Amino acid sequence: MSAETPLPPEPTAALVQKYDRPGPRYTSYPTVPVWTDGFQDQAWLEALAEADRREEDRLALYLHLPFCRHRCLFCACNVVITQREDVVEAYLARLEQEIRRTAERLPNRRRVSGVHWGGGTPTHLSVQQMERLWSCLQEHFQIDHEGEIAIEVHPPVTTPEQLQCLRSLGFRRISLGVQDLDTGVQEIIERWQSVEQTESLLALSRELGFESANFDLIYGLPGQSPQTWDFTLDQVLRMRPDRLAIYSYAKVPWIKPHQKRMAEDLLPDPEVKMSLFRHARRRLLAGGYQEIGMDHFALPGDELARAVQNRKLYRNFMGYTVRPAKDYIGFGASSISEVGCNFAQKYGKLNRWNQSIDDDGHAIERGFRLSPEDLVRKTIIERLMCNLFVDFREVENFLSSSFQEHFQFIWEPLKEMEEDGLLEIGHDSLQVTALGRTLVRNIAMLFDAYLQPASNKALFSRTV
Repeated sequence: MSAETPLPPEPTAALVQKYDRPGPRYTSYPTVPVWTDGFQDQAWLEALAEADRREEDRLALYLHLPFCRHRCLFCACNVVITQREDVVEAYLARLEQEIRRTAERLPNRRRVSGVHWGGGTPTHLSVQQMERLWSCLQEHFQIDHEGEIAIEVHPPVTTPEQLQCLRSLGFRRISLGVQDLDTGVQEIIERWQSVEQTESLLALSRELGFESANFDLIYGLPGQSPQTWDFTLDQVLRMRPDRLAIYSYAKVPWIKPHQKRMAEDLLPDPEVKMSLFRHARRRLLAGGYQEIGMDHFALPGDELARAVQNRKLYRNFMGYTVRPAKDYIGFGASSISEVGCNFAQKYGKLNRWNQSIDDDGHAIERGFRLSPEDLVRKTIIERLMCNLFVDFREVENFLSSSFQEHFQFIWEPLKEMEEDGLLEIGHDSLQVTALGRTLVRNIAMLFDAYLQPASNKALFSRTV
């Protein structure tokens, strides 16, 4: 975006106050708190049997590698803090069993178009362990090496040898956890990472031929101010990664008690927090990046940017994608799968996951089978979160009435959002405006049939 191009409008303080409430990020619909423990191993096996009959469709695989050497105080991920090698080795042995056991249920469905390793810190593994795990995947699945093969890394613990290994195995995309580069903020959140470490790893990834490098940043962290945030943005814009994800700090101390160790009075208030995102948005757009969904950015030549122009952007538990698979299978503790009309999540507690795998089980803790109505609402929410647009005619193909008739009970709040400038309702479509982009979670919440306002506080982070 050139300096002459007008920047998009931004929410006023009154709008921020009006729409600041707990709400999902909608990496799934229905969201995980709705899933039940009535969906266990047998339901999972039935879902896999259905999937095996879709022989021509490809899979995507996610491997959760939960280990970290140290707990970052802001983190809301499912992690295991350890430096014991025997714990990691035992986990990998069980992970191999889980992969083999699942593959046996898919004799006609082994082609894979995407692989993602997340955590935790996947580069907690040694080079030998990464090679071993990749060999296991290749033994049981046919991986398309032109597909989306991606990994998340933490620069301070990722060595050149590990990066060289990953590239030789076929990894094409890399995501660097950055969060914030100001040393004062890093001290508060107990995550230490220098500009030099970040820049060095990015340079090496480019030298080795990784096709795309992403940075994750977080706004709303304790100790952040416009001045500290500007320092981080200065460094990021100078390094110029291909993609950026700028996440709102998910403050969920009722789920992650370690977050209470950070002083409450160091958190920016909602208006300041939103101003941090707005400032990053202005600087990135002025620096030539294009907005992707609600909180991602990409350089114009990136395939995500091209997908946005064609309204062909999709989203799953791993993030935005242009190559959606029909089914996603997760391996490892807390991993999530989406197979057909079913969601399933493995046990999050390592001892429960270990025990189930040892007992020849599939470690399913909870899940959900979507109804036809769920699928309609899931489609709407995905279109909103990805392309900021809903085509009523697409949705009406699955309804027995018009879009407005089917959603008559939320039409008044939709019109109120239109009056607030967040969206535009046309004859046959709904378009999120430039102003509404940063509050798109609130728009999506209107279509969530399971959302219980009285209990939101104990389930979700805030939308602002």
